[in-house]
Amino acid sequence: MSSHKKIDLTFAKRLEQIMIERQIYPAQVAKITGVKRTVIYTYVDGTHQPTAFNIKRLAIGLNVSADWLLGITDDK
Repeated sequence: MSSHKKIDLTFAKRLEQIMIERQIYPAQVAKITGVKRTVIYTYVDGTHQPTAFNIKRLAIGLNVSADWLLGITDDK
């Protein structure tokens, strides 16, 4: 058995999707949300999972639901 944790990439895919749809880059997301650009990159590439605080900041700044970002619902 592998000792590597399996990471759910739903958040990464949803964040990337909204960025593509709105034609915005991590630097712009950072400016809108207050989440550092470098952190946005780690979320999009799936190497880190966001804190609850950053999920809230991203949801508010991008005007989508936290549930949508997390893949709980398909309603933005």
